[in-house]
Amino acid sequence: MTYKLRTSQYICGVQRVLLAVAVLILVGCGAVPNRLAQDPFPLSHPAFYDTVEAYTGAPILPGHRVRVLLNGDAFPAMLKAIREAEKSITFVTYVYWKGKIADEFADALAQRARDGLPVYLLLDSQGAKTMEEKNVTKMQEAGVHFAWFRPLKWYRPFQYNYRTHRKVLVVDGKIGFTGGIGIGDEWLGHAEDKDHWRDTCVVIEGPVVHYLQAAFAENWMESTRAMIVGDLYFPPLEEAGSIKAQGIRSSPMESSSEVYMLYLLTVASAERTLYITTAYFLPDDLLQERLIEAVQRGVDVRVVVPGKYNDNYLLYQLSRNGYGRLLKAGVKIYEYQPTFNHAKTMVADGIWGSIGSTNFDNRSFSLNDEFNLNFQSREVAKRLEEVFWEDVNRSHLITYEEWRKRPYRERFVGWLGDWIKNLL
Repeated sequence: MTYKLRTSQYICGVQRVLLAVAVLILVGCGAVPNRLAQDPFPLSHPAFYDTVEAYTGAPILPGHRVRVLLNGDAFPAMLKAIREAEKSITFVTYVYWKGKIADEFADALAQRARDGLPVYLLLDSQGAKTMEEKNVTKMQEAGVHFAWFRPLKWYRPFQYNYRTHRKVLVVDGKIGFTGGIGIGDEWLGHAEDKDHWRDTCVVIEGPVVHYLQAAFAENWMESTRAMIVGDLYFPPLEEAGSIKAQGIRSSPMESSSEVYMLYLLTVASAERTLYITTAYFLPDDLLQERLIEAVQRGVDVRVVVPGKYNDNYLLYQLSRNGYGRLLKAGVKIYEYQPTFNHAKTMVADGIWGSIGSTNFDNRSFSLNDEFNLNFQSREVAKRLEEVFWEDVNRSHLITYEEWRKRPYRERFVGWLGDWIKNLL
């Protein structure tokens, strides 16, 4: 496959800019909290975790078995779980494009529906709009319960800017998958070249799987007015391992900003290290302040972002436009070189980690429905740190002097998008 920006993605970008301008003029920008009453407790203090639970409304639960999956390794694990399902399958995803892996998932889901299992598939009407009709027909004819999330409606045009960016697969109500990986051939392989993207996924067993199922059920109910209930979907869950985990979802259209608070609290509480990987890096003023404060109190703050290989030139330049303040303060920013880095992870102090669908930008914090799994676990944190350093070794460290000398055309594009960045 030749790496190129899809025409549909370009059109999508134009649509978003026009919609952003309209919303800015008519209703103003959505906002997230911009002040903390006092500094949170450090990550080493038990009160930090109590605070996270209180702000996000989700408990940190013991008893989980967790496996971090990279790039194309996620697909065999997901397909194996689907093919071995015994009671139910639910799947919500933002990206479902066309190609080999899209066909394989459609075949697997259709077959399980023919086998008599209740199979539910919910796709975002923007992110999955290039999906082939043949796969929709195949699954529906097999009995898959299929729906689109928030299709464009003339009487609710501004609702279209609020998407579900969640990527959650739950099998038998017991096994859950989430992360940044979409259903597209771009995620096949192992980030070996520009046509095969870099991403991170996690598979989990244990009590928190109920929260993954609830993330699906929430979006499904909005889309179809049907509820997902009963032990086919929410069976009693026993402890499956030793890892503490938390599942949090946010729905900004419903004034829910739990994921933003998670990131804000973690950045403000880190004591030694804070490593962030994100496909889109557009922190608001408060998050920038907290990142800078973290450096000032001695935290090693590093961020891995995409480099020249990305899927949105405007957002890439807009992100680069904001590097200066952070670089000058000592935040280390790396641009990933081999391919588009689409991963969304955060790990702090070797004890607290997060994997999910959330990017470090306003779209994830204030516009998209998102889902993240968080781990109070040295085991998971160690693995995330290993992956982070592998990415760093394949990245270019941006210096402040290099940033100051960037071409004027890049500065212009960044400036052009800056005033509407909160709606992109």
